[in-house]
Amino acid sequence: MAFAEPLQQRLSWPERIAWMICAMPELVKSFAWDAFVLFFYTQVVGLSGWLIGIAIAVIIVFDTLVDPWIGALSDRLHGTRLGRRHTLMFAAILPFTIGIAMVFAPPDGMQPMEILAWLLGWGLLARCGSSFWTVPAYALGGELTTDTVERRLVAVLRNIGNQLVILTVPAVAFGVFFVADPGFPKPQLNPAPYPGFGVFVAVLGGTLMLAGALGTLRRARRIEAHEPAVATAQGGSGPLAVLSRLIAAVKLTPNVGKLLLVAFLVLFVNSVINQLTLHLATYFWQLDQSWTPRLLMAATIGSMVAMLLAPLFLKIFSTRQAMVLGLCGFFSVQALAVILPLAQLAPATGTAAIGAMIASLRFLGGLAYGLYVVPFSVVTYEIGDEHAYNTGRPAQGMVASFMFIGLQLGSGAVALLAGSFLGMIDFPVGLPVEAMPQDKVDALAWFVLVLIALAGAVMAWLVGTFHIDRGKVDAIRDRTAGEIK
Repeated sequence: MAFAEPLQQRLSWPERIAWMICAMPELVKSFAWDAFVLFFYTQVVGLSGWLIGIAIAVIIVFDTLVDPWIGALSDRLHGTRLGRRHTLMFAAILPFTIGIAMVFAPPDGMQPMEILAWLLGWGLLARCGSSFWTVPAYALGGELTTDTVERRLVAVLRNIGNQLVILTVPAVAFGVFFVADPGFPKPQLNPAPYPGFGVFVAVLGGTLMLAGALGTLRRARRIEAHEPAVATAQGGSGPLAVLSRLIAAVKLTPNVGKLLLVAFLVLFVNSVINQLTLHLATYFWQLDQSWTPRLLMAATIGSMVAMLLAPLFLKIFSTRQAMVLGLCGFFSVQALAVILPLAQLAPATGTAAIGAMIASLRFLGGLAYGLYVVPFSVVTYEIGDEHAYNTGRPAQGMVASFMFIGLQLGSGAVALLAGSFLGMIDFPVGLPVEAMPQDKVDALAWFVLVLIALAGAVMAWLVGTFHIDRGKVDAIRDRTAGEIK
């Protein structure tokens, strides 16, 4: 056995920091994709909303089929030199960096179908590369420790890593790339900065991947070295086999199905907000270049504050209560950011006052979301433990992949709906903000509001139905702790 010494359940601080870094690349990709791709291809490149909705939906569907295969493969990769998680994590770096850089650099002069093909090809490479990182990396988080307190810290660190990315990327984007230009009062409408921004996202994401993988490799290899040999599940890797495994998992562990639905709704709502924020900031609130990045970062600052308050919050409320309260607060303030201007109860558009109001609401929304996401991360790992108990084999990779099916479908559904809606209302391309018809802008705002309200209500109800079998979770923890002593 390569590592004979006992494995402490408390991680060292270098291991904790490396794990926090592991969580960052997915958010680098998600923020760049959700915040900029739809806006860039519709309002800057000029691709039809119908076409971009179809393109992104195709990418997400393909990604959705790949995720469970990656999760099952990662669970089965015993005996490889780099381990079952890190083999795939290292393999993800090059495809992701190349794909995401090229997404933001379509050549000039292409016809619509050529633009569509460009987005499909490079988008598929970027998204699949990201999946080869994210699914095993997320599964790794459920294996780093079985200690309840340490696992909660693992969840907090993961979300702090996420928030640091969301805080940093928009600051760099609007401080370095999308800056004021005489020809473009709204710099996000300028096509020139996008290729450089794509390179920045690629380099940042790739560097974080490499650092996170190297920093967690030794502990992951030690964990695997202490695990007993288990029989691996057999089965095909095609779409029907994936669907069959998903159905079987939901029947065996119903919480897996609830997790998939919650993940779908979480990213559905977040994608509604993220993918259409630039549209709303540009045309609905008419924020200037100084307020747009503040708006994007305000929620992150709120979430980081919430990470500090999460332990106290979880002492006062149960896990389910904390998740429901956090979600209700999050949806309420996101809806208010649209309702108040529509009802003419907000400051005038284009002023610093409305910028401050929307940023304040985003901060409160981030605070509420942060109080939800920490207990949700812990519940996700516990569902992985519960499913491992039911199957008798490692299941964190499979459960993580099923969760990411929900995340991908949520993002894809919003892209398809948003792109199709922009096409349906014939939302103009290339018009100055002052020339944009107000009825088109109001229609977009109502679209965002309805999606947030419907999805938010369903998700708050669904989270309240979670019931974790504590006996099974404790049995897995006791067994794992005994095996690695």
